[in-house]
Amino acid sequence: MRISSRAFLLCVGAVVLLCAGMGLVPRLRAEETVRTVAIVADWRDIDLLSRGEGVSSARTLDFLKKKGLGGLMVGELFGEEILAGLGPATMHPVMSDTGKNQETLFTIAGNSPQASRAAELLAMRTGTQPFPLSASGDIGILWPIPMESLRKNGVIPDLDGLDAGTEANVPIFYRVAPASTWQLQQSLAVTKKVLSDYPGIAVVTPSGEVALGYPDMKPLASLLKERKVPAGMVEFSRQLGAVELDWLSFPALLPLHSVTNDELVARRIDRTVLRERLVRAATERSVRLVVLRPAVSGNVQSSVEAFGGEIETLARDLSAHGLKLEWPKVWSGPVWGMSFFSALACSMTLLLSLMRYMKRMGQDRENFEKIGPDHLGMIVFVLLSGALAAAVWKISAAARLTGALTTAFIVTEATLIALDDPLHRWQSLAKGFIFCVGGGLAVAALFSFPLYMLRLNTFSGVKLTLMLPPVLVLLHDLRRRIHPESLSELLCRPPLFGELAFVLCLAVLLGLILFRSDNVRFISGFETQIRTTLERTLLARPRNREVFIGYPCLLLYAFAVQSRLWARYREILRLGVAIGFSSVVNSFCHYHTPLFFILLREFNGLWTGILLGLMATAAVRFVVLPAWRRIRFIAE
Repeated sequence: MRISSRAFLLCVGAVVLLCAGMGLVPRLRAEETVRTVAIVADWRDIDLLSRGEGVSSARTLDFLKKKGLGGLMVGELFGEEILAGLGPATMHPVMSDTGKNQETLFTIAGNSPQASRAAELLAMRTGTQPFPLSASGDIGILWPIPMESLRKNGVIPDLDGLDAGTEANVPIFYRVAPASTWQLQQSLAVTKKVLSDYPGIAVVTPSGEVALGYPDMKPLASLLKERKVPAGMVEFSRQLGAVELDWLSFPALLPLHSVTNDELVARRIDRTVLRERLVRAATERSVRLVVLRPAVSGNVQSSVEAFGGEIETLARDLSAHGLKLEWPKVWSGPVWGMSFFSALACSMTLLLSLMRYMKRMGQDRENFEKIGPDHLGMIVFVLLSGALAAAVWKISAAARLTGALTTAFIVTEATLIALDDPLHRWQSLAKGFIFCVGGGLAVAALFSFPLYMLRLNTFSGVKLTLMLPPVLVLLHDLRRRIHPESLSELLCRPPLFGELAFVLCLAVLLGLILFRSDNVRFISGFETQIRTTLERTLLARPRNREVFIGYPCLLLYAFAVQSRLWARYREILRLGVAIGFSSVVNSFCHYHTPLFFILLREFNGLWTGILLGLMATAAVRFVVLPAWRRIRFIAE
């Protein structure tokens, strides 16, 4: 006895959604508990603003806290910053008889309130003892290192910032500076002392191009675990050693997004775009700390009032997205891994999509819909799903490969479902979209655990999801003669100019999509403006490939079939639908993005894409075609 293909699809779909839902429960719980974000400012920016307006830093901090400031970034001072006059000490070269700088003398003013602490920390760093320099109580410390070698190394913690953050009762984001390998133990000792003396330090991140301790990050990670202080996980960091520290600190990590002053100036990022970028990081990528810097125009800094207004605006925007403004906590619940239910959901989705594709290649549409598997076929399907799920659950390589193949075949099947019946385009579109979202939830469940949610591991099937479905759809269309000619007929005759142009355009389009995937550096200003407008309007911005390619191509294809137009060139529209659905599925592979945000994004992509598709169809029907007929009439 057989059941229909449609009934089998509904049964398997129900089981897949049930298993995916069970696998997604821990992720949903975790996302509900980390809906907090803190706005962080750099202490040196605040100090400079305060000095410029002649007010105390304590008063400025109190004002900014009322506006929404949640944390203060304080770091260790580099040698070049000491030379610029920052910190409680000054440094001078000590020349040898030959005129070479062989040592560095640090001088600490005896009347400084931080003199004793600065001398103690410098003594720990240098391994030498302080000595009196004058009767007034000035302290000297001699470090047997040339001064030039200290310019890019950490010298002493920024005690002004640490004291200011402590007095203002603001959580401190502390940045430890790099040091030479042979200075590692001294630097770690200083860091340990600072963490002990300043319990307000709530997160630590290395600064500079090379993290402290690289290539061996275990000592720093061990110190942070000993002091129970999380590491700040800086987005898009190219710092050597940052990834190693994140792995060693897991799960005690707080994702952070920062835009440096150099980047603000070099890329001409205006203040509105900067705030929207920080909001996007918090809402779309679950970043918990956002660093806001005051406006910079040449060497002229923003005012305290203006900076406070920007913090207030950013805080309001974050709250409008459902985020709570408070210092985030590290996930304290159990660290879970992949569940068997998630593996089963993904395995069943892959086998179902693969089976349907193979049947499409061998049966006509009428038999495909009516003839489903018999009892033996269903038993084999269940056994194969369980065996594949067990392999996926236990073998990481099998999980990565299965996840990548699943996304590709989900896109292919969703595309073919949506294109099955152009005469009933709305029904077909709804079926394709539901299949795509349901399959996306199965893939989302597969890797919904902390290693992927914190982006220590990333989904490796994005390129395959973009590249393979158009190929599979094209092979299907040639095999089923949806395209007027088969593959053998195409190969046995000379190519037409239009077909060559079509192949060239398709290759360029796919190459551009692959090149730009996850690459924000090659986005035009016009496209950036469109993205920004959509984000402001819809909160969850739909992806461009869905709105501007996928859904419009689907509606244009239905119109072309109904109007009997472009029979030889409809294939490009069908492949455009595959590209759009690949973007839908890839959205579910962003495991750092809250799941409900992804669902809202796909809903927005659906209705905006349909709206744009209707506009494109109307333009073709009422503008392009009449104009083309008139041109042909005149030419004839």
